[in-house]
Amino acid sequence: MRLFSPAPPPRRLGLAVVMSVALLLPSLVHSVPLARAQAGQPPNEPKRPAYQIGSAGRFNEDWSVLRGVDLDKTDDFWDRLKFIPLSPDQNVWLTVGGQARERGEYFRQFLFGNSEPKQSDGYLLSRYRLSADLHVTRYFRMFAEGRSAFALDRELVGGRTTAFVDEFDLMNGFADVMIPLGQQASVTLRGGRQELIFGSQRLVGPGDFTQVPRAFEGGAAIGQIGWTITPFWTQSVVIDKYRFNESTSDLEFFGVFGTGPLHVLPVNLDLYWLDANNKTTTFNGTPGREHRHTLGGRVWGKIGATGLDFEVEGAAQFGTVGRGDIAAFMTTGVLGYTLPVASLSPRVYVEFDYASGDDRPGRDVGTFNQLYPNAHSFLGYIDYIGRQNLISPNAGITISPIQGLTLSLQQYFFWRASDRDAVYNKSGGVLRAGTSRDRYVGAETDVYATYNFTRHILGYAGYSRFFTGEFLDKTGKDKDSDFYYVAIQYTF
Repeated sequence: MRLFSPAPPPRRLGLAVVMSVALLLPSLVHSVPLARAQAGQPPNEPKRPAYQIGSAGRFNEDWSVLRGVDLDKTDDFWDRLKFIPLSPDQNVWLTVGGQARERGEYFRQFLFGNSEPKQSDGYLLSRYRLSADLHVTRYFRMFAEGRSAFALDRELVGGRTTAFVDEFDLMNGFADVMIPLGQQASVTLRGGRQELIFGSQRLVGPGDFTQVPRAFEGGAAIGQIGWTITPFWTQSVVIDKYRFNESTSDLEFFGVFGTGPLHVLPVNLDLYWLDANNKTTTFNGTPGREHRHTLGGRVWGKIGATGLDFEVEGAAQFGTVGRGDIAAFMTTGVLGYTLPVASLSPRVYVEFDYASGDDRPGRDVGTFNQLYPNAHSFLGYIDYIGRQNLISPNAGITISPIQGLTLSLQQYFFWRASDRDAVYNKSGGVLRAGTSRDRYVGAETDVYATYNFTRHILGYAGYSRFFTGEFLDKTGKDKDSDFYYVAIQYTF
């Protein structure tokens, strides 16, 4: 697997390597004591918030728990940057955080062999994030997070696209004003650039595995009244690899998202209305401006003390694309079971996903729009298949044989819901046009492992194989695809 080019790296890449070394060096100095601390923390250690890595948003970390703690005596070097008092009463304080991630990827027969100039290639992805979170009493806050993403020597179709490269830009930059409404209720007004993270993230999430996660600019009001209710209005931020990213009025996204406990039953509930106003789009031969409304909900929880858990989510869409009307929907059902084996914590699950397709090209639109999903978390780690015109039964198992290590195995099968519509990718674009009446697209097997070396250092690796079905066989190149990846990331 070739991850490095024999040619000298560009100047920007050299700067990226320097940044990586600067961020990773403390991990080498402190990794041994941190590993010991993981095995058994002293009882007087502060209860720190979990790092919100993955797709939860670093701005959701609350480090005020370190107020009054002697940070020179804790076991973590980075505690000194997590609560920096700026006033004598410590009601004005600053948190500094960051992350460095290096990931190698290798594709064999990318896009089923339909890739130029190479069908198979290996490359290195580097990403760095640095954030500052300023709190001025509990009523005002400013959060800023910069991001730099680099790709070395990617020679698959598209090359170093905006999905892989975004040099020195702003990922989050917003201000919060919190208005108390009594003892248990409040409203936080948020304005600026921000990641949107709603519910399961099947429809709205930044996608942290993605080299360049998405962001929006606009405003939100986060109401806490037993439930969390968030009305918002935003514009999508368009990536420019070498210039400062800007939002565009061509891609508007707004609505209301609510989540909270369903008090009559021991379960949780999401309810949402999401509205997309896109200037130009095309679905199965129907072009034009898209006004699409999405009404949906999700319920999830555990079934008593049986070890069973469940999740059900569904959404309906209506509106217009050009002169065509929209009538589309999706549904998902998951049933899991955690086996009573404490040494392995094994969980098995079965899942069924359906998203409608279009049955008549060029007229009304029946294709579900997946909006802005968290890629890599659903429908296969190879990231080929999107939640549009889809039928997918799947199943998997997860175990933790030792502390810090998690292993998973997943199996997916894919059919088209309508044999008159295309197969769509994780970005919502057409993966393969619907020029055949065959429905079976293929199957995917995923193996994935993560290991927490310390509180700060996470490693993960995976392998995915996509087996092509009759539809791909009859609509173009149909080579089975393999995807290998391995990563190390340091978060503070």
